[in-house]
Amino acid sequence: MPHLPRARPWRHLPLALAGLLAVLLGPAPRGLAHGDQPTERWYERLVRGQKVGHVRVVWAPSTWQGRKTVRDTTTFVTATLRDMSGVKDVFETTVTVDLERSEDGVRWWQRTQVDEAGRTLVEELRWTGEAYEIESRIGEERAPLVRIALDAPVMTDAEAFLGPRLRAGDLAAGERLELRVLDVNARAARAHEVHVLGREAVPDETGQPVECVLVEEVEPRTGGRTRLWFDADGALVRLEGEGGSVIQRTTRAAAERMPARPAEFSITAPAQPRLERVFSADRLLVDLHVQGADGRSPPEFPDSPWSRVLGHTGDDAVGWTFALELRAYEGEGRAATFPVQDPAYARYLEPTALMQADHPLVRETAAEVVDGETDARKAALRLARFVYESLDKQSPAVAQADAVQILNEGCGDCSEHCLLFVTLCRAVGIPARRCSGYVLIGSMWGAHAWAEIWTGEWIGADPTTGEVGTGARYLFFGYPDGPDPYPGVTASRAEGRMRFVATRLEEGPAHYDLGDPLTYRRSDVARGRYLNVLTGVEAHDVPEGWSVVLDGGGGMNLTGDGLHAVVRASADQGMGPDTAGRQHGGRAVETTFGGAPALLLAQGSIRQYVVFSRRRIVQVIVLKGGPEQIARLEQVLGPTFRPEPLACWDDRPPAGPVPPGAPGKEGKDGAER
Repeated sequence: MPHLPRARPWRHLPLALAGLLAVLLGPAPRGLAHGDQPTERWYERLVRGQKVGHVRVVWAPSTWQGRKTVRDTTTFVTATLRDMSGVKDVFETTVTVDLERSEDGVRWWQRTQVDEAGRTLVEELRWTGEAYEIESRIGEERAPLVRIALDAPVMTDAEAFLGPRLRAGDLAAGERLELRVLDVNARAARAHEVHVLGREAVPDETGQPVECVLVEEVEPRTGGRTRLWFDADGALVRLEGEGGSVIQRTTRAAAERMPARPAEFSITAPAQPRLERVFSADRLLVDLHVQGADGRSPPEFPDSPWSRVLGHTGDDAVGWTFALELRAYEGEGRAATFPVQDPAYARYLEPTALMQADHPLVRETAAEVVDGETDARKAALRLARFVYESLDKQSPAVAQADAVQILNEGCGDCSEHCLLFVTLCRAVGIPARRCSGYVLIGSMWGAHAWAEIWTGEWIGADPTTGEVGTGARYLFFGYPDGPDPYPGVTASRAEGRMRFVATRLEEGPAHYDLGDPLTYRRSDVARGRYLNVLTGVEAHDVPEGWSVVLDGGGGMNLTGDGLHAVVRASADQGMGPDTAGRQHGGRAVETTFGGAPALLLAQGSIRQYVVFSRRRIVQVIVLKGGPEQIARLEQVLGPTFRPEPLACWDDRPPAGPVPPGAPGKEGKDGAER
């Protein structure tokens, strides 16, 4: 499955990892003052019970621009294995954060370095007296300076902020404090709530219980909660965060002892049922079942042009069911020329360390692909097709390649397709931003990255499948680069515990309830009509004496009167006749079948037609039959290749959205979906 992303231990730019880094950049332990010796501590990190890495923290006295400071150096070593429907890749990353801060936690300067597969990404942050300035570079390539103006510097994290009071022993249960932290994506300061819950004993690095102060940090916009246990020195002993993440203080030997096999995480889930016709769907209703009782909060899915939650039921013990509505997102057809000059879209035109929209190679490539086109939507489609056709569908060595690297190496999964496309759009002046969530590709659901572009209006685009305008198959988590609540929080709450069940499909005039597998294969023998709902393979006016068998995989077998043919269909994943023809190395002949564009491959007496219709690849394999039988077969299969499907056989009107548990009609569970 080449079009799904891998798990990314470091999904965004390092400074955007403030929520994870902050809780580990510890304050000075009791007694550390200017002139004291450095102190070192070690931690192991687990996600959903699996060890993913270790953390080393060193505190030392220092000075910064004449101020007495504490120098924190924190090193994260992470190794994870991504399982994408049986395709497995290991990614190893080292992140080193050097920080200068006051003893009570004011953040003055920070340098973050990410080393992975021979590539180094560096970001440096400094307080100027009226703003934080952030410089980023990959190798020698520097991104434009980012400046975040504030009226005062922010705190490093809850640990540093609470340090003096923890060491003084005067934090009382029930206290509520405000922690002001930096939100790099929003380019603003944010207030987190810190609740002092009381005292509780947890094991320290020796395995012995140590009495700690337990606090909970709350991010108000997402409701994200992190629990932290601090010892009498004010140092972190244990952390429990979103997504089953645990950080536990331990010995150096235990921390550095990594599993023989890296922690494994799956980012896909089987489609129930598999819907190979989904690329052209206008509306899809889905029941998303989320497993409970694993210590994670239920996810909160934001409303978007792609998806919204109609309702939900359940609890933490039995799990949750979310009724989702997914819709096609084509826009209203408004047009714009580019480059866009409106300052309102400046944020979505700027270069970054990973999206080097001002790099000569990027600018030259984008201009060559656009080739003088002035309509933003048409130009974006050219860029999407270029990305789709020019990248091999395989993962690069790093967790997130940059645009120049992607162009030079010519490979990537959906994250690389998305990042390169957004960068190319920005390079020619089309505002663009990345989107994160899950997508249905027919046979399965998987974590995915796609884009939103401004072409006179915001519309969806998916360069992994080479399209502008999107079908009803995307579940939106958020914008990774935007100021809104973070998609990583939704992902951490949802991934590894989801089961998707599609309950209703609408495509043009056709609409089908999917609650009963017995309805997937429909036949009206008297009228010679047959339909496989999951693929849209349909036959009408089947001659008397022919035999038609609908199989469970979405296909059809036809025999009779000197004919034997097998029909199969799958989602096209962006492939068209040109791309497919190149893959067949010139052995295919361009033709039509049933009025739709097709390729013909012949081997002896066997003729295979590869037909492109309604975002499906329909394979018609004629095992037996001459020209007369094939011509009749084209007529019989004609409804399969119409520009839009025929109306539903039962002729019922489309139903409106119905949340789980609402009264309805005729569904398997008593509710129309």
